[in-house]
Amino acid sequence: MYVTIDVTDYTQLRNLTFAPQIDMTTNALPVNEFSVDIVTTDSIAVGQYAWLYDDLDNLWAKYWITYAERENERTVRVRARSQLVWMDGVKFGETMYDAVALETVLDGIMVRSAGEGIEAPIDYDLDSSLQSITVTGYCPEQSARERLQWVLFSIGAYCKTFFNVKPEILPLDATPTLIPLSDTYYKPSVNHSDYVTAVSVTAYTFSQATQTEAEILADDYSYPFPEGWIADEQAFSVANSAAPSGVADNPVEIDGIYLINNNNTSALLTRLAAKYFKRTTVDVDVIDNAAYIPGDRVVVYGARDALYAGYIESASFKFGKQARATLKLAAAEDVTGAALDVTYTWEGMTLAQETHYLPVGYAYSLATRYLDITMNGHRYIFRPTTDAITGTMPSEGASATVTCAVALDYCEGILDIVAVDEITASGMDTAVIA
Repeated sequence: MYVTIDVTDYTQLRNLTFAPQIDMTTNALPVNEFSVDIVTTDSIAVGQYAWLYDDLDNLWAKYWITYAERENERTVRVRARSQLVWMDGVKFGETMYDAVALETVLDGIMVRSAGEGIEAPIDYDLDSSLQSITVTGYCPEQSARERLQWVLFSIGAYCKTFFNVKPEILPLDATPTLIPLSDTYYKPSVNHSDYVTAVSVTAYTFSQATQTEAEILADDYSYPFPEGWIADEQAFSVANSAAPSGVADNPVEIDGIYLINNNNTSALLTRLAAKYFKRTTVDVDVIDNAAYIPGDRVVVYGARDALYAGYIESASFKFGKQARATLKLAAAEDVTGAALDVTYTWEGMTLAQETHYLPVGYAYSLATRYLDITMNGHRYIFRPTTDAITGTMPSEGASATVTCAVALDYCEGILDIVAVDEITASGMDTAVIA
C-alpha cells in the first residue's frame, strides 16, 4: 500500500487503518476515513487530498486530510475523511419538495462550504437506475449530510465513498457473490439478535391549507410544517410472520421523516423488513484485495457445509502481502447448499477426489488443478484435460469427472516431458530435475 499526497508517493507506512461502512437502510450516513503514520520528514498540511492505493495501483480511497500532526522527527500521523465531512458545515433551511427530480435534489444537497458563505458543488455519480426517481415531501432545517441521509433513506439508496474518486449514489445490489472457502479464515462468528415483531412507518401527504385550517394552525406553535401547508398522516406496518408465538412485542417504528409518502411506503417497508426480520449477523475474516466491499451481497461459509447470504455493512482491513478483511454481514440468512463431488482420473484410475459445497442454483466455474503424485517409482505431474468444471448446482447435488493426462514423468533422475504448455530454461539441463 502507498499514499499519494500532492505529487509525492509515500511507501513507508505504519498503523494503516481503513474500515469503510454503510447502513443498508441508510438510517445512518457514515463519514468513512483512513488513518496512517507516514515515515517522512516532509511537512504534510491539512486541507488537501490523500490518495490510498494498493501495490497494483488500484485506488482504495480519495479522502480529504483533516488531521496531520508530526509524531516524531520521522513520522507524521495523517487522518483523511470522505467528502461527506464537508457537508456537516452546510446548513439548509426548511424545504418543501413536490415531485422534484432526484438529480436536481442531489445537485442542491451535494455542496461544501467554500468560505464566506460561498458553497461549492461536490462532484458525484448517480446510478442510472435511480435517475427517474422524484422526491416529494418536507425537510426541516438540516445540515447537508442530514438531508442527504433523509433523501437516501426515502429512496432506498446508499452513498459509496470508498474505492472511487467521487461519491456514488447506488441501490443495493441483490446479486450475491460467493466468497470461496479457500479465501475464508476459520471460523466465522454467527450471531442472532432479538426478534423484531413488526416494522411500521408513517407516511405524509401534503396539501395547501384552506383559510380555516391556516387560521387554526396559526395558533399551534408545535405544528412542524411551513405556513400554508397541512399534512395528513397514515401509518403502515408489516408483521414478522417468522417470529414465534409468545415472543415479546419488539416493533421498529419510523416516523417524523417527512419524505415518506404513499408512493415509497411499500418499498420502504420491504427494505426495513429485509433488514430487521432477518436477525442473523455474520462476522467473517477473508482474503480481500478489494474484491468484497460494503454494499455487496455475498455468500460466505459458516462451516464447510454451511452457507450464509447477507449484505456487507462494514469491512475492516488488515494489510500485508495480501489484504485481509473482517466483514460484517447484516440481514444474513441460511442458504441451501449441496455437494459437488469431483473425481480426477487417469486411464480409469482414480487419482484424487474432492468435494465442494455450493449454493443450490449457483452457476459455478471451478478451475481444475494439476496433480503431483508419486507411484511405482515414478513422480508424475498430471495435467487436467479441461480447464474448468462448470454447471448450475442442483438441489440433489452433482458429480463431475476430470480426465487427466501425464505432463511430466520423473524416474531414476530422468525427466520425461510428455506434454507441457511452455518451457522456460536458463542455464540448466531441462531433461533432468536438479
